[in-house]
Amino acid sequence: MVPGRLVARDGGARVLGAEESLLLAVLQQAIEDLENPDPVIRADAAAYIYTFEDDYTIFSFDSICAYFKLSPNAVRQALSGRAHGNKHAA
Repeated sequence: MVPGRLVARDGGARVLGAEESLLLAVLQQAIEDLENPDPVIRADAAAYIYTFEDDYTIFSFDSICAYFKLSPNAVRQALSGRAHGNKHAA
């Protein structure tokens, strides 16, 4: 992925604004943190991603997924094998 660009399924791409880049960076960091060797960081990332509460604040996992038109549940399912010892994954 090229920084600052979002590639759609149809192969089209567009330049992201600063706010969009920040949202994407938050999501990317949480995903990377699922594989962090530090168990505290992994647990924090898992809690962020696998919390099933009605939290639609701007930086919540569900809110970021909704912004980019991603299904939070589909993303969680795709990530379920990445969290070491994640008990919340299906």
